[in-house]
Amino acid sequence: MNIKNRITLFSTVWLLIILLVTNSGIYLLFQKNLHDNALEGTEIRMESLTEAVKTSTETKMNMTQLLRAYLPADSMIRIITGDNRVAATSSRITDDDKLQDIKPIYRSNQYSDVKKLDGMVYTVSQHPVIWMDGEVVSLQLIEKESSIQNTLQILRIVLIIATLLILIPSYIGGRFLSRLILVPISNLTRTMEENQKRGTYKRITINKKSNDELNKMARTFNHMMDLLENNYKKQEQFVSDASHELRTPLTVIESYAKMLKRWGGSRPEILEEAVEAIHSESIRMKELTQQMLILARDESQVDLQLEQSDLVEMAKNAAKNMNKAYDRDIHVHSNLDEIHGECDSLKIKQVLIILLDNAIKYSSGAINVEITKQGNSVRFSVTDYGIGIPKENLEKVYDRFFRVDQARSRDTGGAGLGLSIAKQIISAHQGNLHLQSEEGKGTTVTMEIPLKQS
Repeated sequence: MNIKNRITLFSTVWLLIILLVTNSGIYLLFQKNLHDNALEGTEIRMESLTEAVKTSTETKMNMTQLLRAYLPADSMIRIITGDNRVAATSSRITDDDKLQDIKPIYRSNQYSDVKKLDGMVYTVSQHPVIWMDGEVVSLQLIEKESSIQNTLQILRIVLIIATLLILIPSYIGGRFLSRLILVPISNLTRTMEENQKRGTYKRITINKKSNDELNKMARTFNHMMDLLENNYKKQEQFVSDASHELRTPLTVIESYAKMLKRWGGSRPEILEEAVEAIHSESIRMKELTQQMLILARDESQVDLQLEQSDLVEMAKNAAKNMNKAYDRDIHVHSNLDEIHGECDSLKIKQVLIILLDNAIKYSSGAINVEITKQGNSVRFSVTDYGIGIPKENLEKVYDRFFRVDQARSRDTGGAGLGLSIAKQIISAHQGNLHLQSEEGKGTTVTMEIPLKQS
C-alpha cells in the first residue's frame, strides 16, 4: 500500500472511530435523558395515584373504578400483595400480555426503574399503600414509552446520516491532502531518477511563499545538487588541470630517461644533466600536485586551526624569511605594534608568502607590506613596483594556471595557482582579497580578514 492510500485510510478510519465514540456518547446521553424524563413523569403520576388510593381507602370508595379513573394512557396498574400475588389489575395497553414477563414483586418501599421487553421501553414505579382490608400492598404503575423508541430511532438515523456526510468529505479531503503532501516527494523522486539516468544535476522548483518541511526538503535537495555539481566540476577541473600541467614535466622526465638509457653510461655530462633535470621536474611535479589537491577542496572543507596570534609579528617573520631566501628589501609597516586576533596563523602566513613570492617574481625593487586594523578587521597590503597587470587580465588572475607574464613563468617556477589558493584560504576565514594594479607601475594586493576575539 502506497503512502497516499495509507494517509487516506488512516485519516478516514481515525475520524470514523472519533465519530463512533462521539455519536455513541451522544446517543447514550440522550437515551438516559429520555429515560429519566419518562421515569420522572411516571413518578409524578404515581404520587397522584397513591394519594387518591389513600383518600379512597378512608372514604370507602370503589377501588377498581378509582384505578380506572386514574389510569394514564398506555399504562397498567397492579396491586401486589405481600405474597407476590396480583390482587387487582387495570390496563390500557393492548399488548399487556407481554407485561406478564415483568414479575410481580412486592416491595415495602418506593421503587422505580426502566424495563425493556422485545425492544419496547416501559417505566415501572411502585409505592406501598394500605388496601381496603387494611393490608399493606404494593401499588405498581407500568407505562409504555413508545415515544422514546421513536425518538431514539430518529436519533440513530440522524447520527448515521451525519456520520456519512462527515466521512465522505473527509475521505475526499484525505485524498486531496495526501496528494498535496506527496506531490513534492513525487517531484523529488522523479528528479532523482532523471538525474540518475541522465547524469544531470536537475533541481526542484521551490515555492518561495512556503516555508514548510517539504519546502525545506526541496531546498536541501537543491543545495545537495549544487554541492555534487560543484564537486564534479572540481573533479573535472582537477583532471583537466593535472593532465595539462603534468604533461610537460612528465615529457621532460621521459626524454631525459631515454637519454640516460642510451648515453648515460658513456657520457658523464649527459648523466649529470639528466639527473638534475629529472630531480628538478620531480620537485615541481610534487609541488604542483599538492597545490592542485588544495584547490580540489572547497572553502567549507578547509581545515582551520584557529588560535590567538600576533598578526604583526607573523607578517614580520614572513617578510624576514622571504628576505633571507631571495635577498630582497621587504619593509613592514603597521599602525599598531601588536594586532591580536583568532585565525589559522600557518595558513594566513602561507597567503602572505604567496603574495610576497608573486611580488618578488614580477618586480625588482623594494616591496612594502602594510598592516592596519580597522574596526573588527585587519588588512594586509603587499605592494610591489614591478611590471603590473594589464586591465584586461585583472579578472583572470584568480583563475587556475593563469600567468600574467607567460614568458617568465617557467623560469620563475610559477604554476599560476598561488592566488587561487590564497583566495580559498581567505574565503575560509570569511575574508576578502582585493587587487589593484597598473601596467608598468606595480601591483597592490590586499587581504582583509575579520578579527575573532576569544
